[in-house]
Amino acid sequence: MARRFVFFILFASSAVLSSQAEVGFSIRYQSRKIYYTGDEIVLKLTISNPIDSEKPELIFYLADDPRESFGFSLRSLSGEPVPLTRDFLASLNDRGAYRVVHLIPGQEFSIGVPLNDWLDLSQPGQYRLTGMFYPMLRGMEAESVQADAVLNLSLRPKINQKWKDQLDEDVRSALRAREMDPLSVVKETLLSRSKSQYNRATLYLDLESLAAAASRELEGEELENSLLSGIWDDIPGFEHPSTSYELLSSQSYQHEAIVRMEARYEPFGEEFKRDLRFFLHNPDGYWTIRRIEALQDVDPDSYGQLNLSPPEIVSELLRAVQRRDWEIALRYLDLTDHVRNLPENVDRWNSMSGAEHRQTLSEYHQRFVSGRLENNQIPLTDIETWSISKVYYTDMNGTVTVENARVHSDTASGPLRQESTYVFRLERTATPSARWTVVGYDAAIVR
Repeated sequence: MARRFVFFILFASSAVLSSQAEVGFSIRYQSRKIYYTGDEIVLKLTISNPIDSEKPELIFYLADDPRESFGFSLRSLSGEPVPLTRDFLASLNDRGAYRVVHLIPGQEFSIGVPLNDWLDLSQPGQYRLTGMFYPMLRGMEAESVQADAVLNLSLRPKINQKWKDQLDEDVRSALRAREMDPLSVVKETLLSRSKSQYNRATLYLDLESLAAAASRELEGEELENSLLSGIWDDIPGFEHPSTSYELLSSQSYQHEAIVRMEARYEPFGEEFKRDLRFFLHNPDGYWTIRRIEALQDVDPDSYGQLNLSPPEIVSELLRAVQRRDWEIALRYLDLTDHVRNLPENVDRWNSMSGAEHRQTLSEYHQRFVSGRLENNQIPLTDIETWSISKVYYTDMNGTVTVENARVHSDTASGPLRQESTYVFRLERTATPSARWTVVGYDAAIVR
């Protein structure tokens, strides 16, 4: 049996080898939470055949025991490797059943696995996790594919912090029970900040989202520590306590809300006011503020203006993406082409009715602006340092070419610079406003 297994692997290797240049492999945590030593840490592993693949089919072997198809390396920040588990070491000499998986372009395959089956997770610390996929099963490491990102893993001592997480869960339960609407959440946050009640002022802040949108690189825990110590400079409009505020407008939907307030300040005897926009969502069953925007030097009535030329439209779109300002970005970007080509829609889009198209687009839009999409599902997130290199347009159609460069810091070999070219396709509406909209784009990695 073992001889026949080896013979089959050698016989079929050419078919599998020819397709590995196209394979995509990603790893992420199944649920975002704090991990303690001994906890089960489940990873979601995804193998994909890119939509623009030149290969008609991606073929690989998948073992019934995932340890034969995947491998992991966990190292401390000083480079010390975490030991493998005894069960994994014992499995190295075993060879079980497997199946052959075929993926056409645009398809992907996902599986959840406990990291504990590979590694001893008994020691607390800060680690970096690298994943490997073996398309021809373990033992054929020459044909391995490394995951597209390195994950950070923080393991806390089991007895020291668990009480704090239980307290956090009790607080979340209490917040859900209050059932406060978005406007009440904004008012209470402004009032608590003005009274320097920092613990109360942070209750309704989505610290991870606010940290991601900050003007400097921050982690949610770092932002929380600053706020609790009275340093609020990283949140627009909250640098000083407000003396009063006035509601300008409020819009609330099922999973998202926008509240616009005019706040007044008197720091050091100086009087001024600011136009604040609060963007809220409710992923945990209660409303939280995920981003705050202060309009100072911009006329609020013209903010996100639409009467722009094609290169101006693309520039405003990309600047909004970099700010994670999805509400403004979607004024310039038509999501239809993007949503139509998502893996879950590409095969059924043409058979859907117009009403189903609108429903699908509406649901994706809500998930987008309310922060419920994974990073790999959000368009244009690779945009970092960009410039427009070419513009062409007629009365109704046009293209804008953008050269982009991004530095990936979390790679196994250190910082990696990646250059890409984006070609944005624009159309001009036939409505009286006759404004330009980005209806799609094509991206190609240069190097």
